[in-house]
Amino acid sequence: MFNQVWLTGQVPAFPGIGASRRMAMVLLLALVCCFPVQVAAGDSGIFQLEDADTWRTGDGDYLGAQFDIELSSGAAEAVMNGVPLVFELQVQVVKTHTWIWDTVDIEITLYRQLQFHALSESYQVKDMSTGTQGNYHRLEDALRAAGKIQNLLLTEKRLDPGLNYEIRLRGSLDIESLPTPVRLIAYVSSAWDMVSKWHSWPLVR
Repeated sequence: MFNQVWLTGQVPAFPGIGASRRMAMVLLLALVCCFPVQVAAGDSGIFQLEDADTWRTGDGDYLGAQFDIELSSGAAEAVMNGVPLVFELQVQVVKTHTWIWDTVDIEITLYRQLQFHALSESYQVKDMSTGTQGNYHRLEDALRAAGKIQNLLLTEKRLDPGLNYEIRLRGSLDIESLPTPVRLIAYVSSAWDMVSKWHSWPLVR
């Protein structure tokens, strides 16, 4: 199939799809061939919640949490080639009901960017909300920092004492933030799937 494209310049036939989608598929296949095998396939990564806690201080509810993150082989190869990765940490305060659907009362999303700098041989982790950043010589330490939520203010308002609330928390690799060629590969490679399940627990007030 690849030889037909490169040698004749003709787009191979894919029955049942239009010309534009055929071209997109050929482009995707070509991109996969141009990237190292580890970027397109390999071991899956890990994104799971290790520890979390909520507490109330003064008039505010706060959250602390730690995710365990291990990069897939594709994501690790991309980082070493200078591709920045963005991790998305989603926090929800949810009103729970007995007879109707639960409703999200508060939602906070944190974004942490991980990037390798070859000149300094270090990993930079940047909080994209605050602009603060740290530099680490070991990938493990950088991933630890990227997955840490520390003293996050959930709300300063007084929640309804007559209702029940719970915290929901999830982390993932933000595929949409990847450069286009890598993003196309990530769409079709399960080795790029890095998302935790939703974790929930009652908010004690």
